[in-house]
Amino acid sequence: MLITKKAVYKKKKYKLPPSPPKLPFIGNLHQVASLTLHSLRALSMKHGPLMLLHIGQIRTFVVSSAEMAQEILKKQDDIFASRPSVKADNILGYGASNVSFAPYGEYWKRAKKLYIAHLLGPAKVRSFKPAREDQVRFVLEKMRQAQKMSKSVDLTEVFNLFAVGILGRLVSKNFSEEHLVLELTKQGAALYFEFNFEDYFPPLRFLDTFLQYESKLTNISKRCDDLFEKMISDRKNRSAQDDKKHDGDLIGALLSLQENGELDFELTKEHIKAFLLDMFAAGVHTTSRTLEWAMVELMKDHKTMKQIQEQVRKIPIGGRGIITNEDINELTVLKSVIKETLRLHPPGPVAVPHQSTQETCINGYTIPKGSRFLVNIWSINRDPKFWENSDEFRPERFTGNTADFWGNNFQFIPFGAGRRMCPGIHFAMHNIELLLANILYHFDWKLPNGMTTEELDMEYAPGLSVMRNKKLHLVPN
Repeated sequence: MLITKKAVYKKKKYKLPPSPPKLPFIGNLHQVASLTLHSLRALSMKHGPLMLLHIGQIRTFVVSSAEMAQEILKKQDDIFASRPSVKADNILGYGASNVSFAPYGEYWKRAKKLYIAHLLGPAKVRSFKPAREDQVRFVLEKMRQAQKMSKSVDLTEVFNLFAVGILGRLVSKNFSEEHLVLELTKQGAALYFEFNFEDYFPPLRFLDTFLQYESKLTNISKRCDDLFEKMISDRKNRSAQDDKKHDGDLIGALLSLQENGELDFELTKEHIKAFLLDMFAAGVHTTSRTLEWAMVELMKDHKTMKQIQEQVRKIPIGGRGIITNEDINELTVLKSVIKETLRLHPPGPVAVPHQSTQETCINGYTIPKGSRFLVNIWSINRDPKFWENSDEFRPERFTGNTADFWGNNFQFIPFGAGRRMCPGIHFAMHNIELLLANILYHFDWKLPNGMTTEELDMEYAPGLSVMRNKKLHLVPN
């Protein structure tokens, strides 16, 4: 057989990582169409911690080990810090101008700096204490009403409303659209993960119009835009009426920066809307799903539930009526429970896709420029090489364990790592710790209708998600 120089060059240049067998044209699409976290981990165990999937015409590399994650997110972070162009975000996210999906570059750096300075930095998060505590008191009152009537509480709904309520208060002091935001973020997320032709078979993008995928995106985009337009307009009118400076909430702060020209780039109304979308889309479920899974795991682990309640009930709350964030440092069992919940059920189990901006080499394999990367956080957090009985809920494993979730320990990266790690860790943790401490301080909990802990549904909803299959209903005592 005659082997040309060109063939030898291509074979040498593109030594790609292992891949499952693929079919012509569709690649591995038939294997990933109904992919779950468990099946993705099984594929990686068979083909390696750096695995190549051909999804249509797009090369997608899957990272499933701490060592490979460190290579991508730390050692070569400058090469992999960008994002691929995704149809859903180009339509929903104002041309991918939100912090989560914007390509890596000067705009993203400036936008992230602005984002942290006015909403997500440690000092700013501490200043939101009154809003957090108001929301906690609101939740506790709803639970007391259910307690008096011996009724169960839909904690899935309560946690969602708690998370969106805090975000709403911080975005705009007159916020009152909790249910609409929950509806839009749920529908938007479903469309983001829905298969479309443009992202995987670019020449067939016209089929997205035929199958109405594009019209569904446009409809959700218009509804979001109408909501954000109203919020911005209301904030402007309120400031004009009371003649006060635009401050105290995110929209006010951004409007003030826009008016005063204090930034080194033009801040448009579309940028402000993209920031609002980012806050709600990324912030609600990070909090609510972690709270829900923590309660599910504690209901199955009576010993840890008792330990955490004994510890939290030693806190003297006095006339304030609630545990505060200043009390949390004393609650070591609570912190271990939250860490273990994040290890087992990271709210973003597969990180938002990364994209290589130049050709590089990893572990002897060539990675072409423009390749997509998925970091399987869920699988990495459950690696038995680092965690004994890695699929079991054991909060005590974090007693005396210095592993943190700030992107320094790659065997435990529930919020990702590197330049594109979640910027809202401070914000999320303050909310999660505060509400969980208070509902365990004020109430004992039981399952409804004589249900046993063995009957608690531990299954995830379909897809690469840690959303539970069923809502969580518990009775407060």
